[in-house]
Amino acid sequence: MPDSIKSLGGALRRATRERLTFNGRNHSVLILSLGGLALSLLVRALTPDGYEFPETLAKRFDLAGAVNEAENWLQENISFITRAVSEFMGYWLEKLELFLWFAPWPAVALALTLPALAYGGLGLGLFTFAGVMCWGLFGMWDAAMSTLSLMGVSVIFSAILGILVGILCARSNRTEAIVRPILDTMQTMPAFVYLIPAIFFFGIGGPSAAVAIVIYAIPPVIRLTNLGIRQVPATMIEAADAFGSTPRQRLWKVEIPQALPSIMLGINQTIMMALGLCVLATFIGAGGLGEEVWKALRRLKVGWALEGGLCIVFMAIIFDRLSIAMSTPADRRSLYDPSRLRFRLLPQKWDSFAPARWIESVIDVLWRKAVMISGAVAGLSAAAAIAAKPLIGEEFAALLSARMRSRHGLLTGGVLIILIFLWDSWISGIGTFPRDWTISIREPADGAVAWLAVNPTFIAFTTGTRAFIYLYILNPLDNFFVGLPWWYVLAAFFVLILVSVNWKFAVISVLAFLFTGITDLWGVTMYTLASTIASVSVCVVIGLPIGIIAAHNRTLDNFIRPILDAMQTMPAFVYLVPVLMFFGGNPVTAIIATVVYAIPPMIRMTILGLRQVPENVTEVSGSFGATGLQTLIKLKLPMASPSIMLGVNQSVVMALAMQVITPLVAGLGLGKEVFDAMNFADTGQGLMAGIGIVLLAIVLDRLTQGWTRRQRQALGL
Repeated sequence: MPDSIKSLGGALRRATRERLTFNGRNHSVLILSLGGLALSLLVRALTPDGYEFPETLAKRFDLAGAVNEAENWLQENISFITRAVSEFMGYWLEKLELFLWFAPWPAVALALTLPALAYGGLGLGLFTFAGVMCWGLFGMWDAAMSTLSLMGVSVIFSAILGILVGILCARSNRTEAIVRPILDTMQTMPAFVYLIPAIFFFGIGGPSAAVAIVIYAIPPVIRLTNLGIRQVPATMIEAADAFGSTPRQRLWKVEIPQALPSIMLGINQTIMMALGLCVLATFIGAGGLGEEVWKALRRLKVGWALEGGLCIVFMAIIFDRLSIAMSTPADRRSLYDPSRLRFRLLPQKWDSFAPARWIESVIDVLWRKAVMISGAVAGLSAAAAIAAKPLIGEEFAALLSARMRSRHGLLTGGVLIILIFLWDSWISGIGTFPRDWTISIREPADGAVAWLAVNPTFIAFTTGTRAFIYLYILNPLDNFFVGLPWWYVLAAFFVLILVSVNWKFAVISVLAFLFTGITDLWGVTMYTLASTIASVSVCVVIGLPIGIIAAHNRTLDNFIRPILDAMQTMPAFVYLVPVLMFFGGNPVTAIIATVVYAIPPMIRMTILGLRQVPENVTEVSGSFGATGLQTLIKLKLPMASPSIMLGVNQSVVMALAMQVITPLVAGLGLGKEVFDAMNFADTGQGLMAGIGIVLLAIVLDRLTQGWTRRQRQALGL
């Protein structure tokens, strides 16, 4: 046995022995934690009720009023610009929306399926087609086209402006230094905050929603365009300069092609962010799938909301997978070339099953026929391009002919789409998706929810859960944080972050909490902190055991994985409908909805962390006589703690993101301030509350990251 393996095995055995024979000699962290908690409880007990942040400080800095005055001045002086922008965005949005509404539905379905088929293979193509069909089968074709048009216009303008700004950042370090903090703020600001000034400057409706989406979704494409261009190898730049390229030629022929994967990834993230705000834009008059879910929420129709949510999920997955496939280099794609891929649809490991081979043989025959037909269409088109050489030029004709042959599938699809439009216009109108084809899952879903709502066992469960969360989690935390003196909270966070991160960020955290005080938001900030800790605590209590069991049970893991995928892609306020029906409208309902939304990363990271623990840990611990429970508690969980803490970190961030949604079910805190500000078009108050959520998210994020880093250092990782 090599010496390195022996030393590794010896180190593992020593570490195992130390953890299994731990006798409590190092209790400093536990003692300090309990001491800090005892001191905090004592301070809270000695603090009189009603002790709040000094009103003199809160009223001296009227930042919200200053923002509103600045907004009024801007509206008076630049209204002609905002009106022009609104009309410009509205023009393109109306044109695209009308086109998609009245276009023949097979052409729309084919136009979305063909790129998925060409770039992602047969599996992605079939999934895309099935997802598009669900829009129509659920009776939401027109709503889906409205969301698609709003997202399309927003993403196009975001991509154009974002790439231009990204190029400027890549060209100038000073420009990047100016833009970077702006992007940081934009990416951490709650989405609802963007809708408030959009109402004020651009009014109600689709154009204002499109402008808000462009501003909200543009940061990723700026960042990744800048990053991609900066990562172009210096040798390629030198080679382009050596051949006498101008800066413009170098940009378009060298830098942008090399940075294209990074740019496409930025567009992918922009698409996801745009779709997220498209759904929320229903609150300022934009229609689409978000409006369907919002109507269902107001009428407590779970089945209706589920159908709208599933349509949104399909749209999100389709554009996510498609944009990723288009950004993947050609040599890494699963092409339909038979020499490259044995099975085009089913997993390759199913090659030993006769039914799988039969299915793939049928697919192979159909695929070869389709390739033969598309090759013939491409050959005719290429011949036509060569024949048109006197009109379009020899060089362009040769280039066009080569492109037609290399992309014969897309070319054939384009010809088919044109034929569908001609048939619709001149022979027989196809129109929108047939209403006779619609199916519905509303009645079964509503029936199941109605049965649960009157089931005595389930009623007892919901009542007990609501009472337990309120009496033993939310109310104690609320009384604790809201009742603590403001100076003690500042001092406690300073010490905590000083130990966990560093002194610079400790000072920044104190300033962040002071900001919420001087903007008269101290009480609601403390409530938001309490509700966030309550939500994350429930996520840990529920998610950690599920993750532990799933990490040791493949069947459970395979069962919950698609559920977690759906939970993470479902729009946030879809969860509010069943939670509202089961638990009523109260702050506890907001906690439960937040838990449902924020628990997936806790489960996923627990599973990941435990599966990354070396397999021979169990064998070594067993040789010392440890039971399975001892191995789990004293070895596996401590070794997986960095990953688990990362799951806690992500749950914290998602819980804070949910704050602006929970006011729909009587949620309180900073989110309610943002929501109320949107209803009253109070940009100043909404912006202050939004900044408060951002600052709280940054503090808690860095704090949990600091704990994760300390765990990794303690384990020598």
